[in-house]
Amino acid sequence: MRSIFAIVVALAALKDFASALINPIIPGWNPDPTFLRVGSDYFIATSTFETWPGVPIYHSKDLVNWNLIGHGLNRPSQLPLFGTPFAGGVWAPALRYHHGVYYLTTTARYVYTAEFRQFPRSFYVTTTDIFSNKWSDPIYFDFLGYDSDLFWDTNGDVYCTWCGINNAVDKIYGIYQSKVDLATGDSLTPAQLIFNGTLPSNSTARPEGPHVYLINGTYYLMIAEGGTDVHHRTTIQRGPSPSGPWESNPNNPILFNGANISLPVQDTGHSDLVELEDGTWWGSALGVRPQAGNFSHQQLGREPYIFPVTWEDGWPVVNGGEPISEHLEGVLEDVDPVKPYYNDFSHPRLDESLFYMRTPYKTFHSLTARRGYLRIKGNAYAPGDRDSPAMFMRKQTSYEQTFEVQLEFSPTSNLTEAGISVLVGDSMHNDIAITGDFAGSGKRYIITRTLRPATQVGPWALTLTNNTITEVSYTELNTEDEPVALTIIGNSTEYTLGYAEGNSTFTPLVTFDSVTLSVPPGGNFFFTGASFAIYNTGKGMPTLAPADFKYWKQG
Repeated sequence: MRSIFAIVVALAALKDFASALINPIIPGWNPDPTFLRVGSDYFIATSTFETWPGVPIYHSKDLVNWNLIGHGLNRPSQLPLFGTPFAGGVWAPALRYHHGVYYLTTTARYVYTAEFRQFPRSFYVTTTDIFSNKWSDPIYFDFLGYDSDLFWDTNGDVYCTWCGINNAVDKIYGIYQSKVDLATGDSLTPAQLIFNGTLPSNSTARPEGPHVYLINGTYYLMIAEGGTDVHHRTTIQRGPSPSGPWESNPNNPILFNGANISLPVQDTGHSDLVELEDGTWWGSALGVRPQAGNFSHQQLGREPYIFPVTWEDGWPVVNGGEPISEHLEGVLEDVDPVKPYYNDFSHPRLDESLFYMRTPYKTFHSLTARRGYLRIKGNAYAPGDRDSPAMFMRKQTSYEQTFEVQLEFSPTSNLTEAGISVLVGDSMHNDIAITGDFAGSGKRYIITRTLRPATQVGPWALTLTNNTITEVSYTELNTEDEPVALTIIGNSTEYTLGYAEGNSTFTPLVTFDSVTLSVPPGGNFFFTGASFAIYNTGKGMPTLAPADFKYWKQG
């Protein structure tokens, strides 16, 4: 089988490696990075929303090379995401360390739809060995809010700081705080509004992502403001206590690439700070990379960036006062963090980079039923269903990236289908798969299912249900049992779906605009980014037809 994947990778190898980038330091969607140093070890944890397991933990020894070492929420008892809506699930974490214990605070939004956005309760889990991948069950706080952060004062008091609202009608956001008992999560003091942010106090200001620090005897409060789009920014305040009162930095915002929307990195904010062993400082933030200057093509979503921080007059200065960028000249090593991925499923366990859409009800895969293959036993859910299909996902890590699998699958009807997808969420997925016919004759077809934006007609506005149009095509295969290579080729503004049956050459079938993976349906948010996926479904019915995947290539 002559693979298009090998051709694309060979062409990529001809590029000038001198242009390799250091940022985003972990490519692919990893929103809301929280940054921690313990000794000579560095850690970054990020949001996962409705995917499972929750909160990946990345580790580095040099700030350049990062490896995924596990997930903070990896048991159903910690994170039962059953029917969790798009953009719900796990929001921004904060990773902290105190007296030999790692604390991971976060929020799981189980109810989050356009008509009912109930505020959630935050919680934390702990471990004494972050490399063990064994974290406690959650301990819940009393308050309603998100973006929770823990801070230990010098007298032993523990403060939890979070983003909350004044009431469910006005929804004016603010930064709130309580002292808490870490044994129970109980509040020890009433919730106190400690800061309204630096922007005009209305529903769009969105002061969020608070972190409290004690640096050289002064307390600092760093927050995100302006929402999650081009207005996103980082500001910092200082004061005499963990609760203020706060003096705002006269140079706020300290990070705001949106001041120049022509910059290649936008939506910067949600920052964190760490001090290195040598006394220097670094920061982290999220950013997006609109392609060709088009904010409708940013399908990789919000990615983590790091940057040097210096201090002037008791205030932090981000990246020498310059906007953050993909390549920081003269900083660390010039190493491209994007690495090709190949999995031949010969290892007895799946690696941590593969994940699920929501919490799986039970195991649906095997690496031993057929040695050298990943077998997926389908269930009744399909990509796009608001539940947990028999599907594995992996983040797309470069705009110019090709994803290919080899699949052996014998469908029994038009309801049995197995294949691959590039998706963001339930209403944002594009698929190419093998399926059968209504009669169950044994004939096989390649089905493609792609989205294109709908056009408003007259005064009737586009909504969640009619925002896009799904276009479906069928191509009959020549055999009933030959393996088929299914391929998705991505670039900055579009994707191409195609296949190769047996030893035949690659056949492209359809190309679609990546706007359908960057602009969410009305009433929704673009919080994550594109992932590649493999799946097996009975499309509403149980299925006994196994799908055997020989490999996963991505690069």
